[in-house]
Amino acid sequence: MLSKRFQKSNTIVALLVGFLLSSFPIFAKEEGVKLEWKPIPDAGGYQVEIKDSRGKITREKTNTTQVQIELPPGAYEHRIGVLNKYGRVSVFSAWIPFEVILSQKPEVVAAEKNKFLTKDMPETFEIKGKHFTEATKVILKDSKGNEIPVKSVDIKNSETMVVTIDKKKSPEGAVSLRLENPRNKSTDRENYFLVADTEDELAALDSKTSYSGSGSSGPSIFDLGAAARSAVLPGWGQYYQKKSTFRTAIFPSLIIVAGGYAAAKGNSYLNATHELDAARQSNIMYNSAFLQSGDPALFSLALYNYTQISPKYSHAVGEYNQLGVALGVLGFFYLINVLDAGFFPGPKQVKIEGTNTPVTVSPLLRNARESDRAATFASGNSYLLQQRMELGVEFTW
Repeated sequence: MLSKRFQKSNTIVALLVGFLLSSFPIFAKEEGVKLEWKPIPDAGGYQVEIKDSRGKITREKTNTTQVQIELPPGAYEHRIGVLNKYGRVSVFSAWIPFEVILSQKPEVVAAEKNKFLTKDMPETFEIKGKHFTEATKVILKDSKGNEIPVKSVDIKNSETMVVTIDKKKSPEGAVSLRLENPRNKSTDRENYFLVADTEDELAALDSKTSYSGSGSSGPSIFDLGAAARSAVLPGWGQYYQKKSTFRTAIFPSLIIVAGGYAAAKGNSYLNATHELDAARQSNIMYNSAFLQSGDPALFSLALYNYTQISPKYSHAVGEYNQLGVALGVLGFFYLINVLDAGFFPGPKQVKIEGTNTPVTVSPLLRNARESDRAATFASGNSYLLQQRMELGVEFTW
């Protein structure tokens, strides 16, 4: 009896080792991490134990051959225990290491050199970007849509990979690059590099791709996303564009001040109209009382009240005009806030050929230097210093 049980346990252990002895990456997604294994004959269920890098063990029992569990990215080990009919573990597999990796959309920066003659086309080239993993798939296609064979992909780190292609099947024309991470995370880069037989063909290809790239797929003149944000909440678009703290805070500050002023003027206008209505009602009441009683005192009171209606009306009109100006100022600041977000983008990083460091390009609006300002003479041997603004672009390394 003991011999049969021992043989059965050995069989289960052998099956567990055969089914689970491997180290593999698992890609985390929104619904968690899924562990799956092949069924063990005569198993009454399974107990899954997962150990993190600190040694903490999480246990879960299941009657199926898979579990879904929430795990943050990191290194783990797991083992599967087979339950007997009493719900107790009869045997465990060995601890099997695995790694949970968060699958993110890969990013690609421009190649340092992207123009090659066919005879100079390198067999190995480096791709720079972000979120590269061992599971990242590299797809290269030529201008005809034919896939270029990739011999190997060496992931140096999450930001660098080295790709080796077959030079016997050298690409031609504009070569596109596609990087795919698990969970349908992918990035496409058209015209990643250009290949031609002669310098003239390469120049023509470069001109053609540059022209096509300047069409509708190029950067828009108006940043609709940032403008929409600033339309909803002033300053939000500027914050989204990573503009300076001053440009982010100035518009909501101006709008709050202008809004407060408009609210005060609106309240003053309402008070003025109430006073005007009260004077008109009093005039009607005094005139009616005088006509009924014929009392001269009531006539004098009605006449005095009538003389107050005109200035109260003028005061109400003045408050109405001031309210209109306040609302106009408020609308002007709001419109400038939206236009600033839409037409004047924040700093952007660009790659300049021949350099390894990205350059930050920022729009610039400033006063002209003292030496560049023109002096205009006026009467009385005095002169006026003309104010002039400079609009340009600032490059920062």
